[in-house]
Amino acid sequence: SKATVSVLNCRVQRGGLHHSCPDEAEAGRKEKGVTMQGGLNYSRQDLMAVGGLGRGCVGIIQREGKAKREKFVIADNNGQLQCCQMDAKTKELKQVYTAKTATGKAFSAIDFVADKVFAASGDSIRAFTKKGKEFFKVETNLTEPIRHMAVKPPFIWTAGDYVIACFDEGNETAYLNSTDIVNDLILAKVTNDSTHEAVVGCQDRAIRVVHNTGFAVQEPCEGGVVTLKEVHWVVPSFQENYLSSKKKKLEEKKATRELLYGTVNGYLGSYKMTGSGLAKNWVAEGASRGGVNAVTMCEDLQDGTPQMALGRDDGTVEILGFEVGHTGPVTKFKNSVAESIQSLSVGHVTSLDHSEILLSTYSGKIIIYAPDDATPDVPFGGAAQSDAQGKVVHETAEQIGKKMAMQNEFKKKRLVALQEEVERMKKSLVVRKEEYSKVSSENVAVTATHQVNDKWVLESTGSWSLTLEIDTPIDTVAIQSDVDIELLDTDSNACIVSTTIPPADVTHSRLLACYRCTETATRIQVSVRTIEGQHGTLNAFIIPFMTPKTCQLSSYCIKPLSLHQRLNENPETNPKAVVHMRLEGNFTVNQMHAWISDCLPEVPSMLHEEKATFYFVSTFLGTILKVHYKSNDAVFVSDNISALIILSEYVGKAATQMKVAVHASTDTSNLDEACTRFLTLLSPKLEYQLGLTDKMSMVEALKEIEMQENDVTFLSPEYRGILGNTAAIEKEHANQPRQLDFLYKIVKRLFVDKHNLKGQNASHKMQDLDKRLRSNYNLNDLIDFFKAP
Repeated sequence: SKATVSVLNCRVQRGGLHHSCPDEAEAGRKEKGVTMQGGLNYSRQDLMAVGGLGRGCVGIIQREGKAKREKFVIADNNGQLQCCQMDAKTKELKQVYTAKTATGKAFSAIDFVADKVFAASGDSIRAFTKKGKEFFKVETNLTEPIRHMAVKPPFIWTAGDYVIACFDEGNETAYLNSTDIVNDLILAKVTNDSTHEAVVGCQDRAIRVVHNTGFAVQEPCEGGVVTLKEVHWVVPSFQENYLSSKKKKLEEKKATRELLYGTVNGYLGSYKMTGSGLAKNWVAEGASRGGVNAVTMCEDLQDGTPQMALGRDDGTVEILGFEVGHTGPVTKFKNSVAESIQSLSVGHVTSLDHSEILLSTYSGKIIIYAPDDATPDVPFGGAAQSDAQGKVVHETAEQIGKKMAMQNEFKKKRLVALQEEVERMKKSLVVRKEEYSKVSSENVAVTATHQVNDKWVLESTGSWSLTLEIDTPIDTVAIQSDVDIELLDTDSNACIVSTTIPPADVTHSRLLACYRCTETATRIQVSVRTIEGQHGTLNAFIIPFMTPKTCQLSSYCIKPLSLHQRLNENPETNPKAVVHMRLEGNFTVNQMHAWISDCLPEVPSMLHEEKATFYFVSTFLGTILKVHYKSNDAVFVSDNISALIILSEYVGKAATQMKVAVHASTDTSNLDEACTRFLTLLSPKLEYQLGLTDKMSMVEALKEIEMQENDVTFLSPEYRGILGNTAAIEKEHANQPRQLDFLYKIVKRLFVDKHNLKGQNASHKMQDLDKRLRSNYNLNDLIDFFKAP
């Protein structure tokens, strides 16, 4: 086999072991964020590091008064729960209480009722008082481990992957199955103003409201719903132009209840809770394409206006607000922690004067974001304070100097203590390594000690994005596929990539690529483009940077129509440009649903109805596909003939394996119109790739003109555009042969599929078609060639 080594721009994010001051906020690492158009600026402080953390397993216990800083609770993957608080005198984090699971099983969800903490692990739920005393425990009989939990005494709602249950004082009172994976669960008053109902966000792009033993409300979303949050705006929404009424008294402003949601593909949206259901309010696509893992309201961080803080799975933390003239939220602050953000809360953790954003990462870092002007520099003329009688007293420069000297002395002592602690930890690490090396010399490691946080999602650009994250630095990731796929560049840090081209006679492996991280990274992202019509498995072998070497395998399914994305509504199409195909046989609706689920992405694994309808769009071309089926009958409608053939062939093979007879019939009256639409959508991509040759031929000449002339504004906008994008043009031109070959294969398959539906053999025309594509390409000539008998 032939091996090539290259350096690709693969998205690698730094997130290795970071040692900071875990017990003292002011001595922690501070890092300024990015100030956006809103003018907000926040500094980052790393508070502490614990074991790996699940999503939503860190939260703030809201205080009743303002005398003390708020406590926060951490429930990690090692089965340890700890409640921490910043000491007002020593400025150090202190542990209020701690608890552990009996078997060391990871905590999966926490919730708060006043100062009480409820925590779920496996299929059990425990509750603790503010001093850490366990006062409630229940062992459920659920068939799935609890992944999400919401508490509103006396009721506790839980959700696993599919199972949703309710407990009243530990006794199960409700139980139902979701149609797809549940990603989040909260309690809110949706269909009435008196009773809290369970609201779940599901992977099949829907928000559902549970009522009794069914779903009373089901609303569509732009992607799989990852997080939900109920918020109460104390001012009208931005659509009512709240900024024009800022001078009104607060009590005169009408509060609104909204349900915020974040999706796996980066959308943030809002539904108004009307008291009888949900009404769509707004939706915005974030500046980052990372999925929204956490969102909350932060209304008083700086200027008192309503804002939202959100954390994404690519490590981005954002603050969004509303402004006049904008149809959606505006990003006012943005920064990255280089790891997947698992939870996000707002409260007073290290300061009584201002709110802060507390967030946690996948590897276990606890981070604070506080406004830069939260602790302003003391002016030389003295600081204003109040005495016992409430009179304003100004400190002198001498008093201020003494205070600053005391603070500096305290920091020096603290720094020395931390350095000594680090040295002790280094010595302890050396001893542990020696002990482990003795054991590992006689035994072989057979299990991986790290957990993989992965994400396999279809992007709107027509490519698949694979994100892999572990709680330790990554050494190497090997990608293997048994079908043809194309590795794509991603604009980020560089890592060394070696690819192996398999021999022609090897059919079980069509791609082998090895990504070796050049820097300490815990997260890596790979983009690939699949070929529709081929289905198989993509395997990722993750090797962490640890001794002894262990490897963990994660597998991902590549479906026959892998570039199709599900839609929530029936798309508008020209009825004369679509082809209808009907499949009849003695199959059940569940059998057909299973076949459709295996062939198309984002189809729920379970179906609880007697019939189903789904809509899809091709992310590569924009063609549509509609599937409607019930027992013994299925109808497929599309303006993409190849998609219909791929779907029918897969269903036919699956039915044959189960010994189910299926007969397919197709209405061929619109074949020419469907092919015309398909070729019209594909033509811009062909013309762009063919035009790269002309652009490349002008690059050198234009560069020479730029060197000779100081000002090139006399050039046409087209030529100036070529000069400004020479690097991208050269890179795309290098990949042009491969891209053109990919597009030519799509056209040739369409031509063959059209004639197959007519019962004709088109093999004798393929050479003529190839000539028309490769020399003097013209869309109208190609359409006429397709229409020819």
